[in-house]
Amino acid sequence: ADIFQPDLAICGGITEAMRIAAIASANQILLAPHLWGGALMFAAGLQVCAASPAAHIIEYSLGANPILFELAEQGPVLKDGMVEIPDRPGLGVTINDDFVNEYTV
Repeated sequence: ADIFQPDLAICGGITEAMRIAAIASANQILLAPHLWGGALMFAAGLQVCAASPAAHIIEYSLGANPILFELAEQGPVLKDGMVEIPDRPGLGVTINDDFVNEYTV
């Protein structure tokens, strides 16, 4: 394989993604996580990338996705074609309570 592309929602979360990243790194395979979905999964994937020397690129949607762009108080920060890794506690995101309340049934 040239690239490993784990999806944290499918592969088993952060722990399994880190195992996959370790295998990638040990075998000089690039890591390109599939980060489609919501803000929490996206933030978790960014943290995996920050911790893995194999991290190369991420795949995520630029389309209309309120779960990605509005669930967190601050969406992904892009600078010079790169996504900044949040450095706040936990996954680095704060949930937007107004968004949650708007979509709570």
